[in-house]
Amino acid sequence: MITFKPDAKITIMMPHHNKALNMAMQLATPAQMEQLKESKDLTSVMNFLLQSKTTNTKSDQVLLDILKNNTQFKQFGNFTNELKNLITTLKTTPEIASTLAKLEVSLKSIEKLDLPTLKGQISNSGVFMESKIASATAPMKLLRETLQTLQQALTQTPQSEAKNLALDVKEFLQHPLLEKAAEDIASARTLIKTLQTLSDTIERILPKIDPLTPNEAKAVEQIHTTHKQLALLTKPEHLLIQSQLNEHLGNDVKSQLMKLADEIKTFSTPVSNETQTKLDQLITNIDYHQLLSHLEGSNALYFPFSWDKLEEGSLSFKKREGKKFYCEVNLQLTEYGKIDFMMALYEGNQLEIQAHTEKTELKKLIQDHLSTLRALLTQAGINPRAIRVYDATESIAPSTSAYTPEDTDFQSGFEVKV
Repeated sequence: MITFKPDAKITIMMPHHNKALNMAMQLATPAQMEQLKESKDLTSVMNFLLQSKTTNTKSDQVLLDILKNNTQFKQFGNFTNELKNLITTLKTTPEIASTLAKLEVSLKSIEKLDLPTLKGQISNSGVFMESKIASATAPMKLLRETLQTLQQALTQTPQSEAKNLALDVKEFLQHPLLEKAAEDIASARTLIKTLQTLSDTIERILPKIDPLTPNEAKAVEQIHTTHKQLALLTKPEHLLIQSQLNEHLGNDVKSQLMKLADEIKTFSTPVSNETQTKLDQLITNIDYHQLLSHLEGSNALYFPFSWDKLEEGSLSFKKREGKKFYCEVNLQLTEYGKIDFMMALYEGNQLEIQAHTEKTELKKLIQDHLSTLRALLTQAGINPRAIRVYDATESIAPSTSAYTPEDTDFQSGFEVKV
């Protein structure tokens, strides 16, 4: 079972849930801890970070420096290969066969890459697990908001029967059934029946309401809208948080790894320390990318495909105002070393790419195939406005980030010319 954590941000940030953050705190120098908070107490540090997260703070940069510059965070290796090795090691254990089968779903080869597969791999990478958990509460949250809107709208009408129904709805909002329906199927069924009765009552009252003012007319319109929303709630299982969790987290890598970690604790024959360490490192890897996403305001994740020529890799996505989208791809290749891609998509289909290679031969290989790349992009409806390739021997160094500030000229962050 996965512990239900409705607040995604706090779950990601708290050190006892985020292994990477816990590591960062342990690796922080006294000076860095001083910059985070005068108190050395970990709880105080985290309270300070949570309170300050609405704006960019020095503490953000301190944590980023620790995450990006400490070698311990650069030794995760190829996530997909490490996961594959872990599954192979544990395959002889029948008690966890179902969990391993779900984890195996995430092992996709780069050769099978297409748009639906890419979306699935990113969505189920585990980096978005907390937001998926938060979304499991959405049906009940939406229902409460709908009932509150309905109650207020009924109150604003001139019809006495509608005003009386508003009092009933207000009282119903305090009823414990609304809490129980999220966890108990019998309560969910009762709630659905109650909502159907309420919907029937609204349908009977609506023709009797004669709005006399613009505000009353607006209230009637809101009643019509909420009535339609309530009419859509016909399946009690859609209200259950556990049902929502099962749907959202069925193939989520982090949720399955956490479940696996709980399951191996129950084994009569203990799993080796090496296997437990590998499992812990996989979870820490996802935690690292979650924390990186949080601090940089992006979606950062490990390279979610199996590729024999890849030692390790990561992706980072960010959306800016004006429908500008940025993507940074960092790869460590077995034969060709490090390569970084920084890309920007704007005006719907205008693409700029800047690549930095560690080895000159890789730069030449990319340049030899640029015409093919341009043709494929054009075929996909993308206009490659500029593609630049640099290697480590050239003076132009890669940007520290693929994401330029909103008030900075677009080209400066990529060092490209259109």
